[in-house]
Amino acid sequence: DCDLLLDVNNVFVNACNNGYDAFEFLARVPAQRVASLHVAGHFDEDDGFKIDTHGAPVKGVVWALLREAYMRVGVRPTLLERDFNFPPLAELLAEVAQIRRVQVEARWPEVA
Repeated sequence: DCDLLLDVNNVFVNACNNGYDAFEFLARVPAQRVASLHVAGHFDEDDGFKIDTHGAPVKGVVWALLREAYMRVGVRPTLLERDFNFPPLAELLAEVAQIRRVQVEARWPEVA
């Protein structure tokens, strides 16, 4: 009986590694429980295995999943996490700006 931090990248990584659909999983998340969201980058192993590293830029499919999450649960506070391999500040700020764009698209789809 608690609120959730929805880790969007982790949903994607786990779905890929365990053979289920991330978008279908997201549809089953109790929207009323999601207090905030989190995005990060991941590493793709040569064999297709994915590792949620927080050390790479957010990938396109994760941005799409974030947009879907906002459409389902509403726009909530969202954290961009980067634990290592820090790029120049401008690149991090560009990802923050991308979060804002996705929030606007989800909140006002007719404007996007």
